[in-house]
Amino acid sequence: MDGQIIRCAQCGQSNRVPSLGSGAKAVCGKCKTPLEATNGGKPVEVTDSSFQSTIASGAYVVDFWAAWCGPCRTIAPVIEQLAAERADVRFAKLNVDENQRTAAQFGVQGIPLLIFFRDGKERGRVVGAVPRAKIESAIQQYLG
Repeated sequence: MDGQIIRCAQCGQSNRVPSLGSGAKAVCGKCKTPLEATNGGKPVEVTDSSFQSTIASGAYVVDFWAAWCGPCRTIAPVIEQLAAERADVRFAKLNVDENQRTAAQFGVQGIPLLIFFRDGKERGRVVGAVPRAKIESAIQQYLG
């Protein structure tokens, strides 16, 4: 069966969407909200003020990182690749130096830290610059 599965950001419903040509748009079969295949291929930047509203619905992987962190820079291209390729999960990045309130709220002590959320609730964590396969496995385990 061709196409992809896109989870609705509004209600969380999984939708099988065929390949869309000529500018056609897909809508959720449950709530009729327009579906977006990806987040433009890039993780969204979140802040202390936008964090909760961003992760409130749907599946998210949030990368807690800092500009000075070498392992964070190592894992960043992997996160960007996954954001461009996966339609079932959205990706976000939170700079822990600039957003200390949210970092403290989640007890961030080591970075890079990936926290997996479903509808605003934490489902799991992966610490460190891990290989892509480990991230994909964690997505399946925590959000699949």
